[in-house]
Amino acid sequence: MSDSAQTSRTTALIVVDVQHGNTAEAWDREGVITRVADLIGRAKASGAPVIWIQHESGPFVPGSDPWQIVEAVRPDPEETVIGKQHLDAFAGTTLRAELDRLGVRSLVICGAATDACIRTTTMRALVEGFDTTLVSDGHTTDEGPWELPLPTGETVPVGAREMVAYTNFFIEDTTYPGVRTAVLPAAEITFS
Repeated sequence: MSDSAQTSRTTALIVVDVQHGNTAEAWDREGVITRVADLIGRAKASGAPVIWIQHESGPFVPGSDPWQIVEAVRPDPEETVIGKQHLDAFAGTTLRAELDRLGVRSLVICGAATDACIRTTTMRALVEGFDTTLVSDGHTTDEGPWELPLPTGETVPVGAREMVAYTNFFIEDTTYPGVRTAVLPAAEITFS
């Protein structure tokens, strides 16, 4: 993205899995949801497409409470919601076809969970050739900490703050030919 963080009409906001089941114990839950809701409002006001992604496997059984999108960011019935079965929002879904239909060339990505669907979907967006901005303060995961195994058999404690920080670093440091990558706070993102 440009230094001004200006996005074009061919930019879509992708709201990934802001559902009850993966935000109930999330780090900075209220702050992230507030920022995501604000981004949705700004995108809509500018005419930029907003696409919601909704996980539909494991504990996220369609119709169940964990599956429900959080009220503060819930789409209207006529808005686009794409269900998914995998961490990657492009895998086995209509997301790419919908973005192509809309003429979208760049994405702004926010939501949950940082260490799973956000990281995977953001990387796939870059591989697919989209200029991609990850909202640095617009994604979250369960508070943790978790004990993650190393190949040596040792474990490393990792919490949500570390996951968010590492994902921001990882995405910002990732480049692909012909696409732009940015990691910006919600306040710096504009849709015009």
